[in-house]
Amino acid sequence: MSRPTRPSKLLDYRLARDRERSRKERERKEQPRSSLIHDHGLNSPLQILYGIPIPPSTVARLAAIGKRLSPGSVSVLVDHHDQLQHLKLFKDITGYPLSLFIKMDTGYHRAGLTLASSELSQILSCVLDDENDQADTKFLGLYSHAGHSYAGSLSSNAMDLLIEEIDYLQQASDLIKGLHPDLANHQLTLSVGATPTATSTQNLLRSRDGPHALEERQVEAFNQCIHNVKAKHDLLELHAGVYPFLDMQQLATQASPSAFEQHPGRKLSTRDIAFTILAEVASVYSERERCEALIAAGSFALGREPCKSYPGWGVVSTWGMTETPECGRSGWQVGRISQEHGILTRDPIVRGDIVKLRVGQKVRVFPNHACVAGAAFGWYLVVDSDLSEERQDEIVDIWVRCRGW
Repeated sequence: MSRPTRPSKLLDYRLARDRERSRKERERKEQPRSSLIHDHGLNSPLQILYGIPIPPSTVARLAAIGKRLSPGSVSVLVDHHDQLQHLKLFKDITGYPLSLFIKMDTGYHRAGLTLASSELSQILSCVLDDENDQADTKFLGLYSHAGHSYAGSLSSNAMDLLIEEIDYLQQASDLIKGLHPDLANHQLTLSVGATPTATSTQNLLRSRDGPHALEERQVEAFNQCIHNVKAKHDLLELHAGVYPFLDMQQLATQASPSAFEQHPGRKLSTRDIAFTILAEVASVYSERERCEALIAAGSFALGREPCKSYPGWGVVSTWGMTETPECGRSGWQVGRISQEHGILTRDPIVRGDIVKLRVGQKVRVFPNHACVAGAAFGWYLVVDSDLSEERQDEIVDIWVRCRGW
């Protein structure tokens, strides 16, 4: 009779390893929830919008966050009636309805519905038929994102698109209230904007003679939009994404003036960009036809989105350089890029000699798109440019990024 065998040590190891992996995966999935709760507290007026039309598999995780927050803290975007059947789970977990916007397409054609879409009426029928004390969802209003505003190069371009965006959502609101008369006095939120369009409103307060001056017709059209929104009992909301940081793409749009009051009306420059990637010079190639250098930061650190204003993937700042060209730029840009490698080449804007680099030197790079570059890092080291010059490299805070989606 054979003796029963015990699991081998290898099997014991594999079981323990799998349990540890499962534990780490659970912790990873809980990270967004715990970070938000820890940073903001249970009683703070926190509002979270899931930024794309809601994938069904995400509802349970959003509900895990919502359960720890107050009703109305979490909202989603919908642009297809099939998405609605999955939203009941949120209320089952949290005990309160999930707030939602209908995503509208105002010209970017990335996501959303047009006024002529049959989906719009189907979604409205489902949502409004459900509007009661036992409803699974709460209809907030209409949401759009004018991502095509990045194609502009003047503040007037951005303002024209903002006016079109507000007008389009107002038409959608009028259509909804026409189909559902009981909503005639119901306040819908019309949430519009992208950083170029939202920040172009700053020019309403600027001199009409400066480089960012708006035309009189634009000022009148914008004021008329505001009047129409108020007359229809709606609420206008401007949202902007990368506005707190800015990046090279935003400089290319020139949608808003510089934030520095000592230079009123001045155009945006790299001085306005708050976000840079710290990289190390790994090698210098002075014997190539044109001198180049290698930094240990490629597409994994900088992203791989182009910028229409120059043929590169990032611009090297003058930080830490004792001699800089008169134009205020170092003379280097990330001219070529791969996963881990960034090849610094000459910045065509800078004439004459450029700053020499050395192996081991640290440089700060202005990225083309801060949203994409920022996603590569788990925390941000914060410095304060308002401090005295000798303290401007002092780390005054560390921001932990909410990740894991």
